[in-house]
Amino acid sequence: MTVVVFDVDDTLYDQFSPFELAMIKNFGEKKWLSEISLRKLYQLFRYHSDLAFPDTVSGALSLKDMRVYRIQAALNDLGIGESKEACQAFQDCYFYEQNQLVLHPEMVRLLTILDEKKVLTGLLTNGPTEHQQLKIEQLGVSKWISEDTHHISESIGYSKPDVSAFKVVETIYPDNSQFLYVGDSYENDVIGAKKAGWQIVWLNKNNKRLTQEMIKPDVVLSSYDNIVETVLGLLQEE
Repeated sequence: MTVVVFDVDDTLYDQFSPFELAMIKNFGEKKWLSEISLRKLYQLFRYHSDLAFPDTVSGALSLKDMRVYRIQAALNDLGIGESKEACQAFQDCYFYEQNQLVLHPEMVRLLTILDEKKVLTGLLTNGPTEHQQLKIEQLGVSKWISEDTHHISESIGYSKPDVSAFKVVETIYPDNSQFLYVGDSYENDVIGAKKAGWQIVWLNKNNKRLTQEMIKPDVVLSSYDNIVETVLGLLQEE
């Protein structure tokens, strides 16, 4: 049997929406806001977030400082300088907007179908336990995915792309299980899943380009449009 495991951030819900709202609310009067691509800024924001995450795990960088750093660094990449105070205000607003989260409609459809078909499911997400649990509760994921299958990096002691994080997930399922992961991050999700021997559906919403030598995902989607059909199709190949 195949177990379908989901990432949380920017997979079960679209993380760009709260980011966009927080940017407009905090920097709406800035001239530069109308001169840049918020999508591009968001990509840089995620890049710096992923880059700094290992330092937060090791304790070299506090979570509070990392959250200010990632937006300040992303803005700097576009030649925009904003103070730490302004970036902290953005982060506070972004945190609020994140707590207004809803599942993407196509994910609701997919989770409902998987539940009806009695497909085993789970979660594997990087981040602080309390913060990620709040988001999971806000999304109402436990309606479809049992709480005892929620794996958060701080709780399990390993972070993606470390293969050990994926191996921890495997321990709670039958020995003959195969695994299909659904995630948006190439660095954390694609690399980690493939090295663990899992299949991976990559939600490449930022259209990241892969070079010839890079590890390839099993399926690449640029949006949620075909996520239901794709996952069900892979399950039928068992």
